[in-house]
Amino acid sequence: MRFLLQVRSVLSLSWRLFALTVGAKYRKSFLGYFWMVAPALLITAGVTLANRAGIINPGATTLPYPLFVLFGTLMWQVFVESFEVPHQAFEGARSYLTRVNFRREAIILAQLYEVLVTAGVRLLVVVAVVTTLYGPNLLAVAWVAVCFVGVVLLGLGLGAFLMPFTLLFSDLQNTIKLVLSYGLFLTPAMYQPQSGSLFDTLIRWNPISPLMTSAREAAAGLAFTHPQALGVVLAISALTTLIGVVLIRATAPIVIERMLLGGR
Repeated sequence: MRFLLQVRSVLSLSWRLFALTVGAKYRKSFLGYFWMVAPALLITAGVTLANRAGIINPGATTLPYPLFVLFGTLMWQVFVESFEVPHQAFEGARSYLTRVNFRREAIILAQLYEVLVTAGVRLLVVVAVVTTLYGPNLLAVAWVAVCFVGVVLLGLGLGAFLMPFTLLFSDLQNTIKLVLSYGLFLTPAMYQPQSGSLFDTLIRWNPISPLMTSAREAAAGLAFTHPQALGVVLAISALTTLIGVVLIRATAPIVIERMLLGGR
């Protein structure tokens, strides 16, 4: 009974924090939710023009190239935002985290809700485009949604693992920001690995690669080329998230104490 009351309290508080944050954020923006997909649309347009000019050779793609790139960039955005959830939740609550006693999971859930909203908007965009091109296919939509959920879990789990360190060591956080800014080029977001070169091998072993590839194959109505890899990544993503949440609960008092003392 006590556990259920704690869960109810966390959910209630996290929802109130989320409503306040999102309401204030998008009331200031005229274009609102358009900014959730604008970067991916701009990247897609630029890369598509480069492809037509012969600058980029993506290899054989399972979808029309603009849609192929749109899938990859949107999924990468979801991954990056999910990865940053734990750090941004604690950093954003720094002003009151050391002064008010409440369940720390609430601020992470509030930040996660926002990521889920943006991921949902991006998912609706790709589903709308795929449905327009290929017709309605509920099974394809379901698998694309599963891949998007896998991306959220993968990013959230890895971010939770590193959160205690990124809050305490600013150099590590800056390094991760740099990696995430250019990490898109180490994924199959813009090209399909074809050869056995070192670069292609790095792309294939990137844990987000099976999620991107499977989402595209599902959208195109094709059978999965690597179903085992997809299953392994989904399982690892879920397990990583669970372990990460436990780690945050265990280390939160230490991190908050360092924040209170002025350390990072």
